[in-house]
Amino acid sequence: MQTKSFTQKCLVLRRTNVGETDRIVTLLSQEQGRFACVAKGVRKLKSSNRAYLEPGSLITAHCIVTKSLPILTQTTLVDDTSKMTQNLSAFRALSQILEIIDTLFVEEEIDHSVFMRAIKLRNQIVYNQASAEIVRRQLAELITKLGFQNPTLSPHETITEYLQSLIGKPLHSYDFLKVGQS
Repeated sequence: MQTKSFTQKCLVLRRTNVGETDRIVTLLSQEQGRFACVAKGVRKLKSSNRAYLEPGSLITAHCIVTKSLPILTQTTLVDDTSKMTQNLSAFRALSQILEIIDTLFVEEEIDHSVFMRAIKLRNQIVYNQASAEIVRRQLAELITKLGFQNPTLSPHETITEYLQSLIGKPLHSYDFLKVGQS
């Protein structure tokens, strides 16, 4: 029998406003991979979930399965991006990493080690624990773990160019991930 609801630890990848008070949120979880859900009423000023659904936040999401998109009913904040308030370059890096993760992952169960690599990459940017070179190396490992060619072996100058050639459309975030030396 199919479950009518589920609770999972998720990384918020992006959000899109719909209607006056709703938002479609794209999440990444180990159990379902990348998936979209509807957060009803989340844009109201009194919504308790409003701040939790910002891109880059780690949350525990409780969703109800419907015929179309799941409905996000409750969230619990595990970790947010408030540590990055004074660092614009970290915000740029995080937005690009989230866009890349959103592009690469599909809607299916993810291997635990791959999911943890994505979370580790996010944490290193949020907590400013890694240089751009370390982030590039770990992103290349994540891309390789997902079954793609290592970007350092491609003829492209940046990881962004490599990914754009894979997906066939441009990425919109700031480009800081050079494949070669900085």
